[in-house]
Amino acid sequence: MDLFPKHSDGFCCQELFSAYSFRKCCFFLLIFLLITIIFVVLATLFVIFIMKPQKPVFSIQALNLNSYMLDANSSQTLFVSSVFTLTLNAQNQNKVGIGYSSSNFHVYYDGFPVGLIRIPRFFQPAHSNNVSVETRVLLRCVNLSKITSAVSLQDKSRENIAQMKILGDVRAHLWVFHTSLLEIKVGVDCDINIDLSKISFTNEIFISKGIKNHLASFLKNSNIMSMNCALAFYI
Repeated sequence: MDLFPKHSDGFCCQELFSAYSFRKCCFFLLIFLLITIIFVVLATLFVIFIMKPQKPVFSIQALNLNSYMLDANSSQTLFVSSVFTLTLNAQNQNKVGIGYSSSNFHVYYDGFPVGLIRIPRFFQPAHSNNVSVETRVLLRCVNLSKITSAVSLQDKSRENIAQMKILGDVRAHLWVFHTSLLEIKVGVDCDINIDLSKISFTNEIFISKGIKNHLASFLKNSNIMSMNCALAFYI
């Protein structure tokens, strides 16, 4: 009399085959991950030691005040909400092109968020010196009375200086021969000092509730704005 069913041998073979297939799948997955890690490391070393990357340079071309709205409450505190178009000039002296994804940077004054900078997707070709980037700056319910009071209380050397901070991050792609070689994440922390007394405005059109097409021009190498930025890179 048989103690085990006849199909028990087939069941054991099926278990052995499944275990072998699982080990084989894990082996190929491990090989794939190892190759991917090696490729990323080699690409990073290639960019650092062969391409010798330099930090892209950004400068301000123009600041266009599209619209604003003033609001005063019962305590005579003045608030302003405004929309600016900020045009930047981007320079890239690297041997590779750099593509940037769209992102949002936050604007802070005295530790409080006061606005948002919307940066569109754009591309810097290798060895380029004149790429214009048009960004949108949104300021909401900024306490203008507080800012002017703080500026007036500064010492003579800092008079008319408004200090702000910009925080955010953006994804950048390095391009070689029309191929995306590496993607990195760049964290930006900028301290901005703006000399309000040196901003000259032109092309003013006054209307009943505000000003439109109010253009502020910034001369190259002027002292209107100073910027000190710290960058952090993530792969």
